[in-house]
Amino acid sequence: MKKVSYILFALLVIGAMVLAACTPAAAPEAEEPMEEKPMEEEPMEEGGLADLDGREVTIAIENAYLPFNYIDPETGEGAGWDYVVWDEICSLLNCTPVYVEAAWEGMIQAVADGQFDAAADGITITEDRAEIVDFSMGYVAIEQRLLVRADEDRIENIQSIVDDAELKLGTQTGTTNYETASKHLPEDRIEAFEQFPFAVQALLAGDIDAVIMDETAGQGYLGENADSLKLVGDSLSSDELGFIYPLDSDLVEPVNAALEELMSNGFLVEVNAEYFGADFDVTYDDLFPPEYPDAPETGLGSEAEPIKVLFVPSVDVDFMISGGDLIEDALRMATGLHFEASVPTSYAATIEAMCASPTDTIGFIPAMGYALANQLCGVEPGLASARYGWNVYWAEFLVARDSEFETLEDLEGATWAYPDAGSTSGFLYPSAIFDDLGVTIGNTVEAGGHPQAVKAVYNGEADVATAYFSPPLLPEGRWALGDAPDIPDEMIPDCAVNEDDKLYCGEYRVLDARSAIREEAPDVMQKVRILTISGEIPNDTMSFSPEFPEDMKQGILDAVAAYVDSDACADTLCNENFYDWSGVGPIFDENFDGVRLLMEAQGITLENLGE
Repeated sequence: MKKVSYILFALLVIGAMVLAACTPAAAPEAEEPMEEKPMEEEPMEEGGLADLDGREVTIAIENAYLPFNYIDPETGEGAGWDYVVWDEICSLLNCTPVYVEAAWEGMIQAVADGQFDAAADGITITEDRAEIVDFSMGYVAIEQRLLVRADEDRIENIQSIVDDAELKLGTQTGTTNYETASKHLPEDRIEAFEQFPFAVQALLAGDIDAVIMDETAGQGYLGENADSLKLVGDSLSSDELGFIYPLDSDLVEPVNAALEELMSNGFLVEVNAEYFGADFDVTYDDLFPPEYPDAPETGLGSEAEPIKVLFVPSVDVDFMISGGDLIEDALRMATGLHFEASVPTSYAATIEAMCASPTDTIGFIPAMGYALANQLCGVEPGLASARYGWNVYWAEFLVARDSEFETLEDLEGATWAYPDAGSTSGFLYPSAIFDDLGVTIGNTVEAGGHPQAVKAVYNGEADVATAYFSPPLLPEGRWALGDAPDIPDEMIPDCAVNEDDKLYCGEYRVLDARSAIREEAPDVMQKVRILTISGEIPNDTMSFSPEFPEDMKQGILDAVAAYVDSDACADTLCNENFYDWSGVGPIFDENFDGVRLLMEAQGITLENLGE
């Protein structure tokens, strides 16, 4: 199964028209004895076409392959290029088409076994298939292409996938697309699906990285998904499509003659313009909308009253906002409920929004944010994040690598950049540590997020920045409490962003807040170092507003846990530009008692956080 190349198709049509014009339709057959002709009992119509005398022709058809065949979502009837062309063929040959829906897998063998008179499903003409079925003349030239997510920047062509062992390719089982995939990749890197819509759903969910399919089918997935998908790379294969019949079928010659007539009289040109042109607007989203569990018609979780999901603006806000739709869809798919995600302007605004909507809100908030929200209106914890096996994190103090700061006491009078006054690692813990040490900071800069705080030191706008610290991934073993928090000095010259957009220093992977600016400041490791880190901090939470319905909580907790455990999470919560979660675990209110003591000592309340 493949897709149309307009240039190749035009050449094919022109060639067929020349063939039809230059080859006498009946002269060669007239020289043979009438009794030897397979069409002897079929009278010829004017123009040399056979008359099949109203004969029924059973045609296997998948009804799942745009634009060739599908079930019209408005009428519920079969539609598409195959229907229109076969209807016209039978009009010319005086036959009655009987369309029978059949799964692609097994369709060719079913025709070979005589279960159908023919099959029309964008079937590629191959030598192997021609051993068990007869083909019509080729009526369309097609190209195989790669379909990827719109934000995919790792894949330019099939070689990009071959070279990156982490990438997986999807396609439909039993197709020439699968055969093409097998020429490039081992089977364990190919995901085969019963229908292409399932492959594309997996692609959108992030479970696979590309789909190989006919270009025409790929175009069919754009439309409503134009912002989510794109075709990349050159054609991987160029072949022809044909109808199939049982071997020695007496339909081959009359149908070929009808196809030549449709090419020469302009009918196929009009049909191709209708189904392969820009005006064809039926998409696979129309045919195969996502199957969500039943949502309530009214009340919380209905379309009219979605559950609010709030994220604190701690990292790349634009990236977080763009990922909101994906999280909404994932949670709806798992629970059947409707969700509405948003990123308020600050930590304090997130807490106030949770308390202002006590019956319908979920908040992804850090430890101090939870403690404040719990104190303000009784927000309850649901679960806590884990990052690479850690259910805690730390505050880090960052300074310029060439600065003379060696201890925290050296920061007396320094300019301090912090993410937000509601940040546990970026403000609460550092404030308490400065007070304990008797360090008086000079000017302060509320940067607006962890990446921005790091950039303040990188750009020379602050002497010290505080942000979150997650331990680096080591070449061997695991970072342990008491180990140096920073990468060994001898590795710093080798620090760079690799082809997978990860920040590495040799074989050490950097996961702390410096990694958040790796794209705009790839030399951040050479410019910014860790002075020290704080004690352990409970990881950030997913919490419920105080009057959130108890009977809904567990289903949502299970859905979030499953989502974080899926490949799709890499596009949102589990991405370094989002919260970089790698797992979830239980959390309880008493886990935040230490945070509360620090807040009390610092005199921190929601009122003095500011907006």
